[in-house]
Amino acid sequence: MVTSGPSWRGPGAPAVDDDAYCRPNPARLYHLLSGGRDSFQVDRDFAHRLHEADYTIVSAAYNNRDHTALTARFFAQIGFQQVLDLGCGYAYDWSKRLQRHEPPTLGEVLPGASIVHVDIDPIVVGVAQSTMSSLSGNPSILQADIRYMAEILAHPQVAPRFDLTRPVAVLLHDVLPWIEDDQAVTSALAVLREWLPPGSALSITHASPDLTPTPDAKAKLTALWAEEAAVAFRPRTRTAIQTLFGDWPLLDPGLVPTHRWHPEHPDARAPAANSGAYAGIALKPQLSIVKDPSCTS
Repeated sequence: MVTSGPSWRGPGAPAVDDDAYCRPNPARLYHLLSGGRDSFQVDRDFAHRLHEADYTIVSAAYNNRDHTALTARFFAQIGFQQVLDLGCGYAYDWSKRLQRHEPPTLGEVLPGASIVHVDIDPIVVGVAQSTMSSLSGNPSILQADIRYMAEILAHPQVAPRFDLTRPVAVLLHDVLPWIEDDQAVTSALAVLREWLPPGSALSITHASPDLTPTPDAKAKLTALWAEEAAVAFRPRTRTAIQTLFGDWPLLDPGLVPTHRWHPEHPDARAPAANSGAYAGIALKPQLSIVKDPSCTS
């Protein structure tokens, strides 16, 4: 296994913006709304305005957080030992009582697995380096823009970590809504699906205007992000999200509100709008050999 490598800055990685601490940030907002402590006053003030536009944003963030932890456990149970975490975000706080992060990091759920974390945010990546560098499995951290998917997958911090004769599990949780360009998302996912070996898993969560407490809630969120944070927020319909899996078959229960993917989730019976997003996990079909009927043995 590779234990060291080149710089953690990869394709499309922006430098730290001088205004990064002066305007709301999607990674910090999600972390704040889902129980984390890495935020600034500007994020907390903006969170209040977002909540006024859509009161389900807190439950949506917690549901996504829980789904990520439960999905990691699911991957561990079915034997995945290679994970690509695209849009890793901030790790949660360390629990002195439990002696682990709560919820746990991927490395804590999948000890010994080969894990690569990718995020576009330079601050997130810097924190991830210090948080995850000592974890079992020695995970790799890369700052990159997933619109450069082919370059990411070929990067020296990524490619040597994976044995492409074995399946890889990919997490793409609450990442794609922050890419406005539909074609860029479609192209990046096509490259990723082609690269992944048969038997690999693709887990996506994605905000949707189909799941909203009021007809214009998601439009209000989009406008707030654009006006106050200069950030594009692009919820997509269930149909559009489904296409991101290509022709891969979805595991039961299919593409459903995030909190309903795991029946053991305590809020599984809550209203669909509480998640604000859909979740799905698909497996790449195994290669099949079709025998030419004209051939005889």
